[in-house]
Amino acid sequence: MRISTQQFFQFNVNSMQQHTASVSKTQSQLSSGLKLLMPADDPNGATRILGLEQRLATLEQYDRNTTQLENNLRTEEAAVEQIHSVLDNARERLVQINNGPHTQAEYKTFGGELAQMRDQLRSLGNTQNANGEFMFAGTATDTQPFTRDAGSGYQYQGNQQTRDIPVAAGRTIAYGDSGFDLFVDIFTGNQGVTASADTANSGDGVIGYVGETSPGSYFGDHLRVVFNTPPDTYDLVDVATVTTLSAGVSFTPGDTININGASATLDGAPAAGDKFDFQSSQRQNLLTTFDALVSELQTADSVGVTRLHNAINRGLENIDAALEQSIAVRSRVGTRLESLDAVRDANQSFEISYQTTLSEIRDLDYNEAAARLSAEVSALEIAQASFARVQNLSLFNYL
Repeated sequence: MRISTQQFFQFNVNSMQQHTASVSKTQSQLSSGLKLLMPADDPNGATRILGLEQRLATLEQYDRNTTQLENNLRTEEAAVEQIHSVLDNARERLVQINNGPHTQAEYKTFGGELAQMRDQLRSLGNTQNANGEFMFAGTATDTQPFTRDAGSGYQYQGNQQTRDIPVAAGRTIAYGDSGFDLFVDIFTGNQGVTASADTANSGDGVIGYVGETSPGSYFGDHLRVVFNTPPDTYDLVDVATVTTLSAGVSFTPGDTININGASATLDGAPAAGDKFDFQSSQRQNLLTTFDALVSELQTADSVGVTRLHNAINRGLENIDAALEQSIAVRSRVGTRLESLDAVRDANQSFEISYQTTLSEIRDLDYNEAAARLSAEVSALEIAQASFARVQNLSLFNYL
């Protein structure tokens, strides 16, 4: 087959252009460190790279989320521990006060101490994280959760919702806890029953323990024990219907009173006409409980302390319930932190796997590329020299 001069020339030019392109590509690979310079180099590999980069970007977002979430949970954990500590100190102080006797001035001092604890609890309830968000406002993080109104006392301005933060594929962890759980969802009394002494009582009867005889056994909305004359018997009255349920029940100071599935110890000697009310437990803001105790202490005297003892006993029940709540919340926070550690370890394993695969597809083997470049440069030089000699073109003498 005959080859024209033009065909021969074009063939060699094309060959040198191909060698030049190969050299240029390899040089670009070496300078960038990438095996694939454009999708056309390996369409399937380019698609896989895009998918892996998207997964790694998602993992980076998860990592930012877990870091922010951990910081937030650590702040919450510290705040809840302080809340528990304040409640524990308040409980210990109230037990000491209840063991009296004390002077009126001492009661006022105790009231001042409890007021400081109340204010500390309110401050902890309004804890903010590093971003200035209120920790215990639910999802209303821009709203101060606990405020005091002159007419209605302490109010919770947050909500009961929590933000769920994505930390892994199909996995979220709650950002915090609502202040409703810590301060508002506190039930008065014990085991579903709460008791109170009438403020007009003239005897020294003090309600000690109160609770259900068995879980869920108490029934009755509002029942009242009324002591007769003489006060060695009492009547049990349904306040709503003004119906006497039991009449002339004998009583000796220290006896246990049984009230429709609930029981209570009553120490001291009630006077004729003294009344003690029993109701199903109701929610009461923890700060309101402290407010009531402060008021009782600041108005107490060294003589008529029966009312104060009743108030302290009821306050201790509420504080015990709040302590249980703080333990429950702290446990939830601890569980979330443990989950975060496990999620972070799993995400790091995924990241290593993705990075390894990505490197295999995208990153250049420098040793192989350097050897290839040397071979390509040699091939180009040989092609140029050979063509120059055959054609004896002066131009190629300078290449």
